[in-house]
Amino acid sequence: MEDSAQNWLHALSAPMAALNGASYTAPQYYEGKDETDLERWWGIANRAQLLDMLGMADTGHATELSGAYWQYQRCLPSQWQALLDTLTPRQRILHEYAARTYPDCGPGGTRAWDLGRMGFLLRAGVKKGFVTLDESLYLHYRLALRARHYYNRWRSYQAGYLFGKALWNVGDSSDDALAANLERQGSEHWNRCIQLNLRMGALDLFASLPWDLDIPEPPRPDTLEEDCWS
Repeated sequence: MEDSAQNWLHALSAPMAALNGASYTAPQYYEGKDETDLERWWGIANRAQLLDMLGMADTGHATELSGAYWQYQRCLPSQWQALLDTLTPRQRILHEYAARTYPDCGPGGTRAWDLGRMGFLLRAGVKKGFVTLDESLYLHYRLALRARHYYNRWRSYQAGYLFGKALWNVGDSSDDALAANLERQGSEHWNRCIQLNLRMGALDLFASLPWDLDIPEPPRPDTLEEDCWS
């Protein structure tokens, strides 16, 4: 696979790299010392646990709002308001969040939050020897198929990641505090760091990686378990 195609795949986790000071495109996430603690933060200590976690690409946090984004783009204004009137206070706040963020992230909603983190896990897994580079590229390609299904450009993908992170940040909020806490996420320190670092350090990279760049499908490595997510 050509370097540009590999860079495209690894850039799926660029927002996490922007937060952690890692490489946007290195196959092993960190080019130098391994600074990831997958066991502490993810409960991942071996290959099997990492591969099992990849299922979050389809069943992760984004599923909480996938229905709201799906309905928002299909409802007339009167239908959307009628839907809001039937919801619990918490669900109404979440649906209104989907409506506010839809213009930037599109129908993909917050799915990039899960896709980007799974890309990070694969790159960190290469660093730790849990997966090979060939395995990572193949599984990254499967992430890319989903990203391109839900989004039509890097900007909407990155927006979806940030909106997903914001929602995750306030997931433990009470019903009474949820709306206010969501509003504050635009000025939250680490969210701003991601945006600033991407803007200052990755504009040229993404300009060189068109969203529709041709990426040949890698062969499925024989070393991947038959029941492995893909």
